[in-house]
Amino acid sequence: MVGQMVQIGACILIQGDMREVLPQLTERAALVLTDPPYPLVAGGNSTGEMRGLFARESYDNSGALFDLVPWAELAPVIWAAARDDADAIVMANDRNLAEAQGALEVAGWKFHRLLVWDKRTVTPNRWFMSGLEFGLYMWRGRARPINDKGAHPLVRCPQIDVTGHPTEKPVALFRRWIELTTAPGDLVLDPFLGSGSAAVAALRAGRRFIGVEKDPRWFEAAVARVAAEVAGGQMDFALGGAA
Repeated sequence: MVGQMVQIGACILIQGDMREVLPQLTERAALVLTDPPYPLVAGGNSTGEMRGLFARESYDNSGALFDLVPWAELAPVIWAAARDDADAIVMANDRNLAEAQGALEVAGWKFHRLLVWDKRTVTPNRWFMSGLEFGLYMWRGRARPINDKGAHPLVRCPQIDVTGHPTEKPVALFRRWIELTTAPGDLVLDPFLGSGSAAVAALRAGRRFIGVEKDPRWFEAAVARVAAEVAGGQMDFALGGAA
């Protein structure tokens, strides 16, 4: 079901299920940049030792923080919404990388490289809770070179909490990836908008943006955040250097 659509500056924000919304878009994106909801470890906090996002009061230990869209379903939808020479950066944790990459390749995407986000912090865990997340950097059609040939695939950038979204990503991280893989004025698409980090990053990078979010709560949060950005800006942590 497709809900409301809001345009703020160069951003179009749509409330709805990406599987229904994306086939209706009239322009295809130069970059699909997204952090989809993916399965976590069910039962990993059975002793109550994990903290933060996975603390017992925040996480029910089921393996799901949000409604999940299977990799095999989302991959062909974003393929169809991307232009013939598009790139995609699709985030996943280490347990989901193989399945995500496999589904993307079946849909037609080709694999460039694994991008690494070092969050600079870790959550205590019995089995080495990782302080890293990953971006599958994919392409279709004609592969376009990045704008800085010396760019490092590892980015160090602290996790922040602007909106309270449980898996919020830093604007600085997304802005770096957008500026490396697109040109000013290009269209960036995020089918899992969340609280709007990719939208703010696209605005700061001088790109156009379409974001889709199913959850009305986070859609409203993203609308408010983008409106505040257009009206005068909000501060996020700066990007750290790459190793």
